[in-house]
Amino acid sequence: MIIQGHEIFSPLTLKTHSVVVGSGAGGGVAAYHMAAAGLDTVVLEEGGYFQAKDFNQREEDMMPALYRSAGRQMTTDGLIYVWQGSTFGGSTVINTADATPIEAEVLHHWQQKFGLNELTEDNLAASYERVYKTLNVHRLEEKILNRNNKVLLETANRLGYKAGVFNSNRKGCIGSGYCFQGCAYDAKQGTNLTYLPMASDLGARIYTDVRVDRIEPISGNRYRILASVVERGTRRFRHPVEIDCERIIMAAGTVHTPAILKRSGFDKALPQLGKNISLQPQIGLAATFPDEDKMTSWRGAPQSIYMSEFDDNRAEHGLGGFRMEGVGGMAGVFAQFSNKIGLDHKRMMEQFPSTHYSALLVPDQPSGTLDWEWAADGSVKPKIQYALTAEWKQRFKRGFKTAAEFLFEAGAKEVNCNSPVFGSLTSPDQLSRIDDFPLEPGLVALTSAHVQGSCRIGVNADVGVVDQNLKLHNLDNIYVVDGSVMPTTASTHTMIPIMVMADRAMHKLAQGA
Repeated sequence: MIIQGHEIFSPLTLKTHSVVVGSGAGGGVAAYHMAAAGLDTVVLEEGGYFQAKDFNQREEDMMPALYRSAGRQMTTDGLIYVWQGSTFGGSTVINTADATPIEAEVLHHWQQKFGLNELTEDNLAASYERVYKTLNVHRLEEKILNRNNKVLLETANRLGYKAGVFNSNRKGCIGSGYCFQGCAYDAKQGTNLTYLPMASDLGARIYTDVRVDRIEPISGNRYRILASVVERGTRRFRHPVEIDCERIIMAAGTVHTPAILKRSGFDKALPQLGKNISLQPQIGLAATFPDEDKMTSWRGAPQSIYMSEFDDNRAEHGLGGFRMEGVGGMAGVFAQFSNKIGLDHKRMMEQFPSTHYSALLVPDQPSGTLDWEWAADGSVKPKIQYALTAEWKQRFKRGFKTAAEFLFEAGAKEVNCNSPVFGSLTSPDQLSRIDDFPLEPGLVALTSAHVQGSCRIGVNADVGVVDQNLKLHNLDNIYVVDGSVMPTTASTHTMIPIMVMADRAMHKLAQGA
């Protein structure tokens, strides 16, 4: 059963066994496992309930409806946009449906550095199998690979570089290209079409437009959740909600899960809460090709090909190096990928059909922290504090040079990025300019789509927030199953890692009920 906020007309009081806070990759998996175990389960989602018929494929409508802060959530210095979904299904509704696992070297890194010896490939294998089956994970079909992506694969093959086609959680995709705005054809198999309906069919009650504000312990290791029904769009307070429960499973995302825990006073026993943030920042690149070479970036799977020759994944540090991935389907966002204005910008956009777009992903080490301010009505303003390290900056510049050289080799006439001050590269002879690239707020806009780490797994509360079964240290019956549990960045795309980690913990918990 799905109950939307506008269907609630008065204060709400409930009792249940398990409450899942959030409905994205981790929350959807958790909701299904609790309901499948026969437990009375309530899911609370701050965002709204939308279906295929509501996804109108317009960025100016869908980003405010589906993204946290309309896609404008940023680090405190304004350098990095931090994208997160905030809707029924969370980020699984707005991602590009790329299905990548936790790299073996990352697991080995977690084992060596953090002592997480239970998190092995063998111990996660059954979860991968369950998740992949539920989501219909498979290699993308050739018919939806567009020229914008295939140019990466063709050029990599010619140069002898490693590259490949993504696995994906689609079913019956027609290649409309609007994945970032929600799939209007129900092809992308997010939790909104899989785990959440499965949980609902098993009796779970799913409430949308309900923001969890804080948690109060009550007698016998039980808890009371204090929440608010909010107005869709504005998120203004409408009605109070109280829910008494025996178990809480947090899946509100890396930024907001620790906010709820801190406001509840749990940070005193959890010194790592809100620390150890990874953002895996990336920059968008735009490469103009000859007019006759049509990239058609707005059709097909927006992100289907990766060039991984320069990945440097090792047990010593986890993910490293850099990689390129094709990207498309957001003309409004991509229009910012240059420093051109006025007529020059108009001329650039006239070349949109023959412009290639890709992302340069540069994995990072945990270096950020979170803090929050709360308004009188309970709404929260995050403060994402993050500084690029000197090592990351060097690797970024090396990656940018490599990516630009690669694009010129592919046939590009000009390479741009989303910096208002860094002018176009028109020849490989200009690559040395990247040595002075301005990695400063206001001079470039980076993006993070994979924020992680604020409730990281650790063997005890001195080094982590949750244990290897994703239960909070020092508190019974509270679990965390979103990207915040990752000790370091888990993969180039985090949907599958979050789901697999959640499935392992929740399957195990459900069997013990």
